[in-house]
Amino acid sequence: MPSHEDYKELLIPHALDALERAEARSLEEHLEDCAECRTELESWRATTATLAFAAETAEPSAHLRARILDDARALGQPKANTQAKVKREAIESVTNHTGSQSSNLVQMPARRAWSSTQIFGAIAASLLIAALAISSIVLWQRNKAMEAETARLSRLLREREQELAKAKEDKSMLTAPGSNMAMLGGTEMAKDARARIAYDRQTGRAMLIADGLPPAPAGKAYQLWFIVEGRPPMPGGVFNTDASGHAEMRDQMPSEGRNAGVFAVTLERAGGVPAPEGKAYLQGKAS
Repeated sequence: MPSHEDYKELLIPHALDALERAEARSLEEHLEDCAECRTELESWRATTATLAFAAETAEPSAHLRARILDDARALGQPKANTQAKVKREAIESVTNHTGSQSSNLVQMPARRAWSSTQIFGAIAASLLIAALAISSIVLWQRNKAMEAETARLSRLLREREQELAKAKEDKSMLTAPGSNMAMLGGTEMAKDARARIAYDRQTGRAMLIADGLPPAPAGKAYQLWFIVEGRPPMPGGVFNTDASGHAEMRDQMPSEGRNAGVFAVTLERAGGVPAPEGKAYLQGKAS
């Protein structure tokens, strides 16, 4: 006589109307006294009814019906693994038989559903990453701009410090007890030109400030000369003017030229020459 577990193995094919008459009649007798099996059978029938409405109704083919009946008969075998295999194959035969047009059951693929919290979390994470990336780029650009501005300000500060140092040096030379001044006037080459030379006989420091000189031609430059009576002119520094004819030059007088009685400025080859070759544009006596 079949056991309770044997009858439970027949519930699925019975829900599919796949049992032979003798097996179906025996199971119905068992169902009259077993509430557990009745409940499980109703559950399987509800499942098969739901699957049946997933496609248009059609009669199973003779081949498919014969296969289901064969699989259902095999449920009576005693081995547990064989019974489980038959039950699984019986279900798959109905739900996965996609090659035959006569099947009215389709497999419902599993879908992974994301909750609203997960969706909004993913969106928020993406926005956060994008915001961090944009912030990093902005900060990098600002940092580069600040570095460039810092470099520019440092360069300006060095220039101002150099200018201030020169101004202090000029002031100290002009106000030193041993400082002297010489005024130079323009010659026939530059009648409106003028210059003054401040110099210290002890240290030899000298500074020339000129105005009204015409711009030197290409390859030419102005050169200062220190003239001591009875000696050839001694060369000084070389300079050029700006577009307005203004020029400033700081020079170191040679030791023999610190007692110069005359100063002159001539137009010479660029770079200077050891002895005057060009005409004088400025000249004047020491005070």
